[in-house]
Amino acid sequence: MTAVNPKVRMRGASRPADKPYDELDRQIIAMLQQDGRRPNTEIAQQLGVTETTVRKRIGRLVSENLIKVVAVPSPEVVGMTMSAIVGITVDMNAIHDVAAALEALPQTRYVGYSTGPYDLLIEVFFRSHEELLGLLSKKLARIPGIIKTDTSMILKVTKFAYEWEIPEESSESLDNEAAR
Repeated sequence: MTAVNPKVRMRGASRPADKPYDELDRQIIAMLQQDGRRPNTEIAQQLGVTETTVRKRIGRLVSENLIKVVAVPSPEVVGMTMSAIVGITVDMNAIHDVAAALEALPQTRYVGYSTGPYDLLIEVFFRSHEELLGLLSKKLARIPGIIKTDTSMILKVTKFAYEWEIPEESSESLDNEAAR
């Protein structure tokens, strides 16, 4: 059984307006990251709070877009066993249109605006080298505004996780600490 953290605030305590998460929220999120289908009653029991508290907390976190609860299919199950990262240089006047076109591709798992040598980075999943070649030569090559692509095949994934810990300190306090 998980020990209850004495810092966890109990019913009736208020959360500071400038902090979207408190310690209880963090603990609930950590437990859901381990098992997104974990029953609220189990979470409540392990944290020493009521099921109602857990249900309301999760409801608030979802409704305020502080967490998302989703099912993520495994690409391998449908044969998409290969992946690549594609760095894309674009005409900056068309960057938003290019990003929207990339988002619409079924092979695209991730689209991000970036700094550095590429304007956009995408992650794509595919079934074969032939499918990747078609994506690059037929689909990406036809998107107006793309100037250049640079593709890196992923040979082996050693970590693929959606879990990450919510930082306890704001970026402002981290900046102050770094300045010392």
